[in-house]
Amino acid sequence: MRYLQTTGRSAASVIRADPGPLPDGHVRVAVAYAGVCHTDLAAVAEGAGRFPRRLGHEVSGIIAETAVGNRPIGTRVAAYVEDGYASETVIPAHRTVPLHPGCSLLDGALAEPVGCDIGGLEMLSFREHAQVILVGAGFMGLLVLRYLAAIGHRVFVIEPRAAAQELARSWGADTVVHPDEVPGGMRRSGPVVIEATGEEAGLRLASDLVAIDGTLGILGYHQSSGGRRVIDMQGWNFRAMHVVSLHNRSTRNALTWIDRAQRSAALGFISPGQLVDAEVGLDELAGLLSGQPSHDAIKTVLRLNEP
Repeated sequence: MRYLQTTGRSAASVIRADPGPLPDGHVRVAVAYAGVCHTDLAAVAEGAGRFPRRLGHEVSGIIAETAVGNRPIGTRVAAYVEDGYASETVIPAHRTVPLHPGCSLLDGALAEPVGCDIGGLEMLSFREHAQVILVGAGFMGLLVLRYLAAIGHRVFVIEPRAAAQELARSWGADTVVHPDEVPGGMRRSGPVVIEATGEEAGLRLASDLVAIDGTLGILGYHQSSGGRRVIDMQGWNFRAMHVVSLHNRSTRNALTWIDRAQRSAALGFISPGQLVDAEVGLDELAGLLSGQPSHDAIKTVLRLNEP
């Protein structure tokens, strides 16, 4: 088997190894796709965290070997792992989600980020508001937009990149503007604002748009500059803002949301694979992690063993 290992700042290589024995209660999954998460690219670019280590948490594949009765060989699954940049992964069977027949392996891999959005959005209450403001229309922001648009919400999207703006319009945004074009009258007017940039400028802009007694949902993963951010805390206090981290660390919840995400894809509601605009192999991914990561792609996936 082959797997990608990161060894330090902007350093990654592909390792060959013999497959180990399969423990009781586990399955061996031949990886078909693994979504390349921006957090992985940024962590390696900045040398953040422990090294050496393996990465990859948006994974789908086919069970090639099993030590449990309810996951037979040939079952297509989404796998909730942290070492998915590999030709195969060994995982406890309970951390896999069998895919609906209508869900592709590509959408199955990306059920993990969709599940993150589902779980995050359901921490918020926006049922009584005419409009939701979304700051950032990268991959995660576009999935948020699709979810909200699918249930009829009007979404005002703020995004600087022209290509992402066009995707936001086609994915159901009511209005799309560049950050420099945000009307002055919108400042401190939004009852619900979702930040999905992971950048300090995006967080500042989003917080400036929240009304008195409004809610700021922080979906962006803030890891650059060690995650340190400068905010207008006095403004937050004065407006009695509700600030909600839209992140989750419960494995049980994550598996529930992954299952809902893959069913949503199977039924044609949210198909994250439509946003994929770059595919790489293991060696190409090692090169991407070893150089300056490009931010041009909306979503890159590692493609391996799709039948």
